[in-house]
Amino acid sequence: MSLERDLFGAGRPADEKVRVLVADGDPASRHVLTRVLRRSAHLDVAADVSSQQPLNQWPLGGADVVVLVSGPHESTMGRVRLLASREVRVLLIGADWNKYRLDAAFAAGATGCLAKDLGPAGVVAAVRAVASGHTVLSPELRALYVQRPPVPSGSQADGAEELLPTLTSREQEVLRNLAEGMSTAETAARLRVSPATVKSHVSHLLTKLGARNRLEAVLLFQRSCERAAETVLGCPRSAMAS
Repeated sequence: MSLERDLFGAGRPADEKVRVLVADGDPASRHVLTRVLRRSAHLDVAADVSSQQPLNQWPLGGADVVVLVSGPHESTMGRVRLLASREVRVLLIGADWNKYRLDAAFAAGATGCLAKDLGPAGVVAAVRAVASGHTVLSPELRALYVQRPPVPSGSQADGAEELLPTLTSREQEVLRNLAEGMSTAETAARLRVSPATVKSHVSHLLTKLGARNRLEAVLLFQRSCERAAETVLGCPRSAMAS
């Protein structure tokens, strides 16, 4: 199964290993996942812990990505929110996904969501993509999250192309940064404004686009890129092929 990449970032040097912390409440599952990740020459699994341990006991120092496995009926959004508040990228793996859970995960600050049946190569690729600033979804989760309209004419993508030019120049800049996988703090630093100002721009652009969250706004942006050779926001051609 191939992995869809939904946001686009600058990437990491090819020879730089990604430091990973694995958190899973099931010891057997944690052991298997840790072994899979350690086989990759591109990853360095710094530690693995039970996701049931208090967060202050997790050895987060130096970790680029936390791979957090959510068991059946297990609530992990509080942990995701705390990790995101510390600027830690979180790749959430779970089962029984639905639109509500995906919305909650990204609202809490998850950087990627994967189905549990994604193969080893897909998980490794997802970890590397998240570390590079991308947001990732398993293909079946993307299909669940944003349904493509059956006909091109009058589709949501057409509407997105009409709505994107209504954004102010600064809102367009913020959206481009989101599409590069940048965080609120990174966007604020690039634009030389405060994080609160960036959050205000995000709130306004979400309202204008009718998007529920940041991921959906960027997916609208991506669809616009796919449908046109050049877009009003200057989406790079390389993004259209992803």
